[in-house]
Amino acid sequence: MIPNEDPSVQLPFCNQHPPVEMIAEPDYPGQYPYASLEEFLSRHEGRHLDFKETVSEPFFKLLSAFSNTGGGFVVLGVNDKTRRVTGFDCRGEKLSELANRISDGLGIHPVIDEIPADGRTILILTVSPQKKPISYRGVYYTRVGDTVREIDPDELRRKFLEDSSWEDLVGGCTLDDIDDETLRDFMNLIRGRTAGSGIPDIKDKESILRRLGLITPDGNITHAAYILFGKNPQSRLRNTELKITRINEETVLINPKDLSGNLFQLLERAEEYLLTAQAVVYDPSGNVIIDSFRRKEIPEYPIAALREALLNMLIHRDYFDSRTPSVIRMYDDHIQFLNPACFPAGVTLEKILSQHYPYHRNPKIADVFAKAGYVEKFGTGLERIRAELSRVGYPPPEVDYSPIGFSLVLRKDPYTREQLASLGLNERQIASIHHLKSGGSISNQEYQRLYNVKKSTATRDLTAMVQRGIFRKEGTAGAGVRYSLRYAK
Repeated sequence: MIPNEDPSVQLPFCNQHPPVEMIAEPDYPGQYPYASLEEFLSRHEGRHLDFKETVSEPFFKLLSAFSNTGGGFVVLGVNDKTRRVTGFDCRGEKLSELANRISDGLGIHPVIDEIPADGRTILILTVSPQKKPISYRGVYYTRVGDTVREIDPDELRRKFLEDSSWEDLVGGCTLDDIDDETLRDFMNLIRGRTAGSGIPDIKDKESILRRLGLITPDGNITHAAYILFGKNPQSRLRNTELKITRINEETVLINPKDLSGNLFQLLERAEEYLLTAQAVVYDPSGNVIIDSFRRKEIPEYPIAALREALLNMLIHRDYFDSRTPSVIRMYDDHIQFLNPACFPAGVTLEKILSQHYPYHRNPKIADVFAKAGYVEKFGTGLERIRAELSRVGYPPPEVDYSPIGFSLVLRKDPYTREQLASLGLNERQIASIHHLKSGGSISNQEYQRLYNVKKSTATRDLTAMVQRGIFRKEGTAGAGVRYSLRYAK
């Protein structure tokens, strides 16, 4: 049947042109949807009709769009500008190969009719509307007039809210698309944490994925399974890419990378990039002879904090948004993690930060990482980042949420001993700054006791640090006045 919002009213392929006489509905091979081939080829492209000369990326995007917008017809082997018949080579297994590519790439099975035309063969593909949106390489398309466009993330999210989340969707993957090594490493992590669990052998991939809730009852591989354990998910799902780069003071990109792989591989590769790209500082404790005769090297940022930030990015990304990539930017004084995100009704950034709200956008992905021992199930990632930064005297993480997504910033320690000495601060002032790095505040009286100085000296030291923007003064007068570091929260 010709796709039509109202079956009782015959709808032309293009609203600007009246329909011609139909000889029959195109429901069996060799049947045109119009009275003649010439009339068919003269039609304008519209919401339900398109001409394609070759099989390429636009062809598959078009099939997704028709599936999501009431169905349509694709004429393959005809130039869409001149309507010149170029034909489609149907020799050998070419037709079967095309059908398999469509099935593997989109999970749909359009009716394909071979039609003789001008001494060649063209194909007419009848695409039926689908109950659930169909994606191509993780992106969902729609038909607007005679154009193909990506479905807006908010609209797409609404389409799925009643039925399932993104991680429960399927995309034509099979067990052959699951990477044995990644799954084996994951099982070894679980076995190390849960002795005698009776977990099935690695050869039984289907049982493992079923126990993790990553296969549908009818045996289909879900998106969650594919991006967690798949072989190069980016080949099918564009929204799993991770971009990472260094940016210098002149905002020049240094060694930009588009990282690929499943989520476990992305975690490892991004962590390696972050550790390699950052400078190394040395242990100032004076314990020079540590690990052979070399000074102990310390990364600029705590490794545990970086890993938590990466896990937060990979687990909580809004995978419905295929337009906005996940991005990590390394500046000279901070690292920014940018992630597409959209909170559902009732969930706010304030609630997550103040109430430790355990919100998981992708609960099955979070559960797999929790089983592997990477994260807690209860949404404590930001608190763990804050604790790691506080442990080494770094500023707390800066978290922001805007229409473009979720931003997490980790900053270097702006108050190293060398930097403070270069400001001309005395030893008392430097010591008080290090004293307050873990938070809290200090009064004039406490400063006097700690450093054995008179009130006038303490006042002079504290006032100087307020004027330099290092300390924040709270209170108005007397014992109620307290001083804290500007970045401490």
